[in-house]
Amino acid sequence: MASHDEVEGDIPPPTASHQVPHIFIIAGPSATGKSTVARAIAERFGVPMVEGDDLHPRENIEKMSHGHPLTDDDRWDWLKTVASVSVNSSKPPTSPPDELDSEQQSRPACVTTCSALKRKYRDLLRSELPEPETAILDFLFLTASEEELLRRIEGRDNHFMKKNMVRSQIITAEVPRALEPGTGEEGNDGDERGIESDCTVIWTDNLSQGEVAERAMDVVRQLMLSDIGNEYKG
Repeated sequence: MASHDEVEGDIPPPTASHQVPHIFIIAGPSATGKSTVARAIAERFGVPMVEGDDLHPRENIEKMSHGHPLTDDDRWDWLKTVASVSVNSSKPPTSPPDELDSEQQSRPACVTTCSALKRKYRDLLRSELPEPETAILDFLFLTASEEELLRRIEGRDNHFMKKNMVRSQIITAEVPRALEPGTGEEGNDGDERGIESDCTVIWTDNLSQGEVAERAMDVVRQLMLSDIGNEYKG
């Protein structure tokens, strides 16, 4: 897990195409299982994991601990830090999918937890990691109903995220519009405007943590092969 001290200077300059890191952002509201999923991916593929919450400045943590939601201004520098630490932490996977050839196997990668609730937060990360010059960026956005998220948060001890903060995140969250798997079409009305093609949405209400992790690992495996996002609904 990377520390805040590791982010010294700017994001490193571009490298050869097969050395451009692949950054997987595990996004979504609190209590969706981001850390659990990220750890499973890190262990399965042998890539570093960055915990975005660990990169918050002290002021942000104190604010959230007192039940005050973060503002956009609170998040900008944090998001830039998340991007920089993710690139600097990336290493080649030790267990890449068997289908990858030797050049693809050498591509560094990293899995990072970061709520990235709003489209503009994801856009900021994209601007910090402009594909393909700096990194290949993909989001796995985990989400669930408000009732389910509140039920889960009640079972968590010693976490700075309070129930009212979860409700605030649910209100704030802009779930990405993603493509239905195998169709090439947007799931609701066929309108492809505003689709975030680098996002995969996984609905977790009716899934165990293990099932969510398995789906996420399957998505990462496919993205390592093709960089194509899909939408999974539980």
